[in-house]
Amino acid sequence: MTTSGNSLTGISSDRSNNTKVKTCKTHGIMHEFMLHKSMSDNFITSLRDQNRSKFRHLFIQNPASGSTLGLNHQHTSTASDNVSGSEKFRARSLTIFGNVEESASEFCRFELLRVLDLQECNDLEDGHLKDIHKLWHLKYVSLGGTINNLPRNIEKLHCLETLDLRKTKIDILPYEVIGLPHLAHLLGKFKLGKKDLKMSELEKLLPKKCKLKTLAGFVADENAGFLQLMAHMNELKKVKIWCEPTGADSKSLPHISKAVQKFAQDGMDTTGVRSLSLDFGNSMGDFLGSIQEYCYLSSLKLRGRLSVLPQFVTSLCGLTELCLSSTNLVGNDLSNLSKLRYLLYLKLVEADLRSFVIKNGDFPSLRRLCLVVHSPVLPTIGKGALPYLVSLQLLCKDLADLSGIKIEYHDCLEEVALDSMVSTKAVEMWETAAKKHPKRPKVLFLKRIDPSEAQSSVKYVAADGPIPTKGSSIEFSQVQLTQNMLQNECIIRSVQSSSVNKPNSALKKIIVSEPHQTASELSSAGNGAMPPSASYA
Repeated sequence: MTTSGNSLTGISSDRSNNTKVKTCKTHGIMHEFMLHKSMSDNFITSLRDQNRSKFRHLFIQNPASGSTLGLNHQHTSTASDNVSGSEKFRARSLTIFGNVEESASEFCRFELLRVLDLQECNDLEDGHLKDIHKLWHLKYVSLGGTINNLPRNIEKLHCLETLDLRKTKIDILPYEVIGLPHLAHLLGKFKLGKKDLKMSELEKLLPKKCKLKTLAGFVADENAGFLQLMAHMNELKKVKIWCEPTGADSKSLPHISKAVQKFAQDGMDTTGVRSLSLDFGNSMGDFLGSIQEYCYLSSLKLRGRLSVLPQFVTSLCGLTELCLSSTNLVGNDLSNLSKLRYLLYLKLVEADLRSFVIKNGDFPSLRRLCLVVHSPVLPTIGKGALPYLVSLQLLCKDLADLSGIKIEYHDCLEEVALDSMVSTKAVEMWETAAKKHPKRPKVLFLKRIDPSEAQSSVKYVAADGPIPTKGSSIEFSQVQLTQNMLQNECIIRSVQSSSVNKPNSALKKIIVSEPHQTASELSSAGNGAMPPSASYA
């Protein structure tokens, strides 16, 4: 699908660092049309549909009690009330939103199921998964934030390729999971159990030909099991590690350094995607200084304090994407990044970047620059620097003006992205500067999403425009009132409608393709292991 951000098509999208679309959201008429078309073509339907056995993609939406979405349903009975005990389903994918209610008892009825998406379930319990092993065709499973433990019998899902646990509360990963023979993408944040196994015993847990491509990720603590196993995961392309040293001696740090070096050196024989993300937590990331050999990575993310920029970073071969967050690096250390002459994307998330100077000739290949700062004082960018810059993201809600940035220096510039909370004055100044630029770059706005965890990185998503300040509260209230009236009118109309086939505005959360965000992140790590139906990090 081709997406755009204009109001005619009603599609907004979020893009990854390589500009590929990760997720998109349709609005209004376009959403209703796509939903109606998908249903009429027997592509997707609700479990309440009487012809459900003919469809390959089913969804169940049971809003929580008291939710306004409940007004949009044709009747209030649960999905399971309409299912015959002898009914056979052809469905290959099942997505459930809201409260799972009685629907959990129907999982095992879908014997041909390949994709099970439960990320948005509000009341899913560990016990609901007790029979999941019976769905032995499953290739993709995603679970939501109410799950605390995985059943041990998950080891029977021999066809499973993607297991997404990022929204769950699972801290300890059962050893049985890493033994799944076809597992290619394992997503979450977990540790191995406290069970003390020798290296020879750990190796036996892995299948003979481990197919794991994405391990994002695990917590490195006193149990070095994951770090040791990484050496035997020959297909790994994407790794994320949270450092959690215990005690003053930080015994895990040497193991982390060794595992990182092995992973990066194994990439020297390839030119493909190889991504590493390290979160130092409360420790220092200076252990990377012990890596002296040349290594290969295409993407590197470092989060946490650094006393100096490690030589490991500037000597990486093939590095095209770099993200540094909360490192406290200043001055010369940041300027040394200019040695990365083939860098295409640079993101810096720091409290203050005023000492960062980008000189003439620096970053000759850079296409996209993202600066997330607390202080509205931006780096100095000289004329002749960043000659091929296409996208400039300046994310600071206190940005009051152009802050010394001269976009006329960048002949190839196509877009400027600002924090949606910036002042009206700043918006006007940037839009004026964009109009004077020969290429008239677009001025876009990104909305800050605070992380769910205290130590997670701040994220931004596409916004329709700047968020009105208090000075325009009267105008904003009028717009909000109009929107509320339109929404109420839509609800009334949907209640009056009795046709099942008519598009339902309550289903705005339905995803026409099966799994969501995950796949865009995984596709870069390797296409071979993804479910045929999973269209994507």
